Amino acid sequence: MEERGVQTIDKLVEELIESKEAIESFLKLINSLQKTGILPLLVGILNSFDENLAFLAEQNSMLIRNVNVIYAVLSGKEETKEISLSELLRELNDPDVKRGLYLLLKILKAIGSASKEG
Repeated sequence: MEERGVQTIDKLVEELIESKEAIESFLKLINSLQKTGILPLLVGILNSFDENLAFLAEQNSMLIRNVNVIYAVLSGKEETKEISLSELLRELNDPDVKRGLYLLLKILKAIGSASKEG
């Protein structure tokens, strides 16, 4: 039994010697990740992987829901009605409408900014 253990250790040592360059590169990578702060970030992400995955799934679900609403409105599947100016002004006080308008303005600003650069 002892001889078998020694053979196993000898084989491991041989493999380590053969893989010396790869191990050195791997250690350099780990050290670089540690120095730049990326390694602790990755460890944190992995430690809370389930929570992060649930958050991403929720965000993706909200995005899909929003895209479906936009598509329904633009394709005419969502019924629209005539709205008076006073109703329009009342709608502008709705927090969701305000957020939506703000996002639209940011998108328009980004488009305008990109068009003057190109």
